[in-house]
Amino acid sequence: RVFCLACGDQISRSELQEHFEALNPTWKAEAFGVAPDGDVFLTDEQVRNFQVPACRKCGGILKPDVTFFGDTVSKEKVSFVHQRLAESDSMLVAGSSMQVYSGFRFALAAREKKLPIAVLNIGPTRLDHFASLKLNSRCGELLPLIV
Repeated sequence: RVFCLACGDQISRSELQEHFEALNPTWKAEAFGVAPDGDVFLTDEQVRNFQVPACRKCGGILKPDVTFFGDTVSKEKVSFVHQRLAESDSMLVAGSSMQVYSGFRFALAAREKKLPIAVLNIGPTRLDHFASLKLNSRCGELLPLIV
């Protein structure tokens, strides 16, 4: 889902993709470089010519309904995760070093409930010392094999 920061209107990610394509019919998603963290480098022309869709209701800024690094996790999301943990028999952490407490606290809650925790990440994480399983692999390669 994607939502408007001003009015809260929501649309699906696939609907947003249709808006991207309608506004940018000739834009090519070609990176001229990729950083180790997966970020891509675009030319100045690619950035300058890209049109970003606005909210269909108020013209506001759209944002994916995810928690970005540095964002505050809403009380509703915290409650939702704790409810799901209460129904779970294990926890999978994929693609995170868990350095930020907002995510790490969920792993601590899983550990407190004595749930096995599996970690899938390239490199060390804050969970390595108490994870039941640690897989040092790329999420994009391994997740399709286990999901």
